[in-house]
Amino acid sequence: MGPHPARLGTDLRGQGVKKVLVIVAVVLGVLVVLGVVGDRVGAAAAERTISERVSAELSGATGVETRIHGVPVLTQVAKGSLDHVTVTAAEVPAQGVTLDDVTVELYGVSTSSPRTADSVQATASVTTQQLQARLGNGWTVKVDGDALVASTSALGLLSVEARVIPAVTDGRLRLDLDRVSVLGVDVSGDAVPAAVHERIDSLVGSLGALPLGLSLTDATVTPTGVTLVASGSDVALG
Repeated sequence: MGPHPARLGTDLRGQGVKKVLVIVAVVLGVLVVLGVVGDRVGAAAAERTISERVSAELSGATGVETRIHGVPVLTQVAKGSLDHVTVTAAEVPAQGVTLDDVTVELYGVSTSSPRTADSVQATASVTTQQLQARLGNGWTVKVDGDALVASTSALGLLSVEARVIPAVTDGRLRLDLDRVSVLGVDVSGDAVPAAVHERIDSLVGSLGALPLGLSLTDATVTPTGVTLVASGSDVALG
């Protein structure tokens, strides 16, 4: 029996990214008044309004900033779309975890109804501390190269270590059990304790459809955890 595959059930699929995109769409309406104020002054007002609304809608979000790229912005408004809008947040609490270093990049954003974006890319990081908390008491999670290592001595008298590797297939994230050791001896198949599968499966599950048709495209293990990337084309912002 080979490595046990599972699918990550992170809260990136929650309402956070969707709310950011919808807020951007609504607030872009203020750009229509840019003709009566200075170009950068008007853009700065729109950026500030987007950031304030994102912070208000996503309770607990910190460090929210917005940037409308390119100058003059008035020229972009006149042609009916903004080349590039970036919304970032240091932290966004979600159900069960806190997402770190959240970035939403929107390209070709229409300034009138229907509000759409030619393309959207969203990234967020989940730290090892967040993953460890999801596994429960007695477990630790650390980074080992391109993998995560979850270990515990809480399963009876057994010391168990599981090495998992994230991968993306057909827009879904898997966490594959690469290696499991019990008391320092590698085991596989039916020899892997059922409790290990249960704990890993409690951390993972079906990712399901991301908001607004976004699709998961990449998962990278970093020194602090896992960074997820999702993207979409011809996105309706609501």
